[in-house]
Amino acid sequence: MNISMKDRIENKGMVSLERLLFRRQFLLGPTIYTPNPYWSCILLPGELYLSVHNDLPFATSAQEGATLTLIGHAIDPFHPLHTNEEVLHSLIENAQDLQALILATKPLVGRWILIFQNHQGTCLFTDPCGFRQVFYHSDGKQVWCASQPELIRANSPLSLNSDETMMRFLTDQSHAREESAWVGSSTMYSDCFHLMPNHYLNLECMEQTRFYPSNSIQVEDFQKIVELSCAILQGTMTALTARSDVSMALTAGWDSRVLLAASKHVCERIEYFVYHNGDMAENHPDILVPGLIAKKLGIEFVVKKPAVELPGWFVSMLSHNVSCARILPKTHIIYQKLISGENRININGNGSEICRNYFDKYAKNDFSDVSSIELASKLLGKNSQPEFAVRELNQWKETFDFLPDGNWNILDFLYWEQRMGNWGAQYPAEQDIAIEEISPFNCRQLLEILVSSPKKMRTAPDYSLYMEMIRHMWPEALSFPFNPLPKGHLVDRLKRKFHKNVPTSMEPMLKRVLRS
Repeated sequence: MNISMKDRIENKGMVSLERLLFRRQFLLGPTIYTPNPYWSCILLPGELYLSVHNDLPFATSAQEGATLTLIGHAIDPFHPLHTNEEVLHSLIENAQDLQALILATKPLVGRWILIFQNHQGTCLFTDPCGFRQVFYHSDGKQVWCASQPELIRANSPLSLNSDETMMRFLTDQSHAREESAWVGSSTMYSDCFHLMPNHYLNLECMEQTRFYPSNSIQVEDFQKIVELSCAILQGTMTALTARSDVSMALTAGWDSRVLLAASKHVCERIEYFVYHNGDMAENHPDILVPGLIAKKLGIEFVVKKPAVELPGWFVSMLSHNVSCARILPKTHIIYQKLISGENRININGNGSEICRNYFDKYAKNDFSDVSSIELASKLLGKNSQPEFAVRELNQWKETFDFLPDGNWNILDFLYWEQRMGNWGAQYPAEQDIAIEEISPFNCRQLLEILVSSPKKMRTAPDYSLYMEMIRHMWPEALSFPFNPLPKGHLVDRLKRKFHKNVPTSMEPMLKRVLRS
């Protein structure tokens, strides 16, 4: 990009282009990576250099032969005013081995990575949903870990994966239809892999090992479930608003309504918003309902519009920073946040669907024995079973030494690890060029508590558990409908079904019967 174009862009109030290079990313490896003044580097035990972009917080601490490094944002909802450094100090004081450390992170919320080092070597793992991603590569001599394969490739040669089944998957209609959602832990590069949620990576052998689930969930009293879940969400809201200016999408849906209720005590410190896409009518429920909520509850609510066009330099930078970066309607939102100079942490409801039986909303089926072909259909759409996806899901199923009976089932983990760990983590990675995003539902303790409730309380259409949580935190937020169909939508849908399924010769007679 020439200097004049660079100047014009930076004069719009955006951060400098240099600062956008691998923004909010990290690299762990055998050499220092500081491509510009917006990067810093520290040396960790084992001759490992941790290079971090300055917009990504990190902290490190050592005690009694163990070193612990935190990358990203970690929140303790029971001590919401604790900083990252205080959270880290508490962890290293109470966890001197890997298993104890993993257990100690159970209440943590956020988007983070922990690197644990002692005399046995180096291991690392991510937040529960893997929203702060880790990719890794070894050439047999050197090991690399990074936020994205592209950052590894900038420091060590990576060759494109020549797997024919992967190539067919990438061109399969189901892949594009599901916003190019990935499946499994392999990547488009040979010998470069994605660390999946609920696994840790051992850098000595470069293998990822499942650590969760490890035991059955203890079923709690329903009222206790409601109270403790609400306490975690409310503590998270306290922490986020104490650390930063924040914004939160507010729609007509369940997840954003629960988060709205959890934010009652700090609502004056939050900008609630929704983006008005070009194909949304003014009376669309996701615009109309939150507008009515805001008016009654007295909160700030803004309807925003995404950028109309994406300049070539932005598309190029995004593709350079993030492997398989997508150009979707919501990519225009990322660009709009960038050029507007937005510096708020965005709060969203991702991860909540793990507890809401996403792949079996009415909990009508038994999935104690389900094939990888069926799992692929669930993940990628009915009758879609690309060979690559089925193979990856077969390998994924083999990692489960223990799958508790009762409240958890394989579909919960399909959504958690495959849907959230891949598709769910991709958009935050793409957004890193503009803003940070955190989901309060991304907490292992919260997920366990919610799933310990009776399944009938977590199913459509009523989602009774969420109703009780909202009633407990901000009952007035229940005064408005959830996901109502736009006016005329149901009638139009019935008309289409009518004309599609009813023979033309029978239409006059049926119309007379319906009018009578």
